[in-house]
Amino acid sequence: MYLRCLIFLLLAGFLSSCAFGPLGYPSGGGGGNGGQYPSGGQYPSGGQYPPQPSGNPRPADPGVTVNNIRLTRDYTILTLTFTDKSQPRVDQNGRRISSNTIEIDPNAQLVAANGARTFRFIKAEDIPIKPNKISTYPGDRVTFTLYFERLDKGLETFDLFECNDYDYIVCWNIYNLYVSNPADAVVYSPAPTPAPTPLPPAPAPSTSTTKPPKTTKPLPQPSGQTGGETPIPAPAPTTKPAPAPTMVTVAGIVSDSKSKRPVTATINYQFSASKKSVDSVQSFASTGGYRMSLVKGQIYTYIASARGYQSASGTLDLTKVTGNQNFTQNIALIPLAVGDKIALKNIYFEMSKADLLAASFSELNQVTAMMVNNPNMSIRLEGHTDIIGDHAKNLQLSQDRVLACQRYLVQQGIDRDRIQTIGYGDTRPILTKGTDEERKVNRRVEFAVLSL
Repeated sequence: MYLRCLIFLLLAGFLSSCAFGPLGYPSGGGGGNGGQYPSGGQYPSGGQYPPQPSGNPRPADPGVTVNNIRLTRDYTILTLTFTDKSQPRVDQNGRRISSNTIEIDPNAQLVAANGARTFRFIKAEDIPIKPNKISTYPGDRVTFTLYFERLDKGLETFDLFECNDYDYIVCWNIYNLYVSNPADAVVYSPAPTPAPTPLPPAPAPSTSTTKPPKTTKPLPQPSGQTGGETPIPAPAPTTKPAPAPTMVTVAGIVSDSKSKRPVTATINYQFSASKKSVDSVQSFASTGGYRMSLVKGQIYTYIASARGYQSASGTLDLTKVTGNQNFTQNIALIPLAVGDKIALKNIYFEMSKADLLAASFSELNQVTAMMVNNPNMSIRLEGHTDIIGDHAKNLQLSQDRVLACQRYLVQQGIDRDRIQTIGYGDTRPILTKGTDEERKVNRRVEFAVLSL
């Protein structure tokens, strides 16, 4: 949902707000302490985004308050309140003038796992869905509820991304949301401990050299018990082994998206809520086929990479697998060539800043995997803004943002000399006319392949 600002006298204050990528976070506002990683700062190894268990949501607009977040079997539910903090205005007849219109964009989504997982908008209560809208006046308070797909278990920190960055529209984007959502335990059955080998019986003593055994008094017996045998202790109770997890066979073919020929690739899997790879497999060069076993009832994300190809990512949902416990996942990789220009679709920044949000890490990790698998590959990162706004500010912002992307890749181990950067600002738009929605394609980060 976004809030349309009708106070056009304030337009100039927003003109420098430009973002990259078809799904880029807005480039303006946010309150709080700004970006999680300041320009020039150090990114965590592996692009990990430290969760904040206490929860510290940072709305892009200061008029937004997060009242409640809860999970049901089917939904992630957020209750929000918007307070119109605009200054009162009246027309020439003394009548109040509405300052904003509000609505929810049905393309809204929750972004988690450093951008590897997204959860779509389902429905809303007490707020209209685009293209419907309602007007608000200074001082108005609107409380509404949004329903999204349920977060995977184990995902507890996430962002709400409601709309693209525009120059005079404030988006309902909220960063660093938190909800208690523990993962189910994945129980592996340990290998059984082998039973101890019984000792061989002692040899019988020789009558010629061995003294007669000593005679011992019989042990006192309980009432009613006869004989002098030593009572045999009851066996210690045994611990029942944990049940072995149900495994799913995941198999498929990795192929060239153009020639359809088999490709040998490395596929790294991790739990959707994990920060470390849990398994990997390599496809056969002759057939492109691969096969591996993963625990049923879990959701996985993966990155597939191969020399000479763009990396690809995806999700495996093994929570609903039935039947013979098999799952097919074919992967088509796009070949690389010198001169290719590739758009990074999910690069997110703080408003009006060059600070990367954690939701960008998954996209940049794919670039990292691509450059690791192609050690001679060099690229040029290119930043673009929309045509609206101050030209000099747009140019500087686009340069600062591609430098932030370069810093992240260097932190992942890519040599800085392999990554050139340039900011074009508003000088190379894809569209020069149309609505803000249509011109969103102008706000983007791309990279050009310089060598392989």
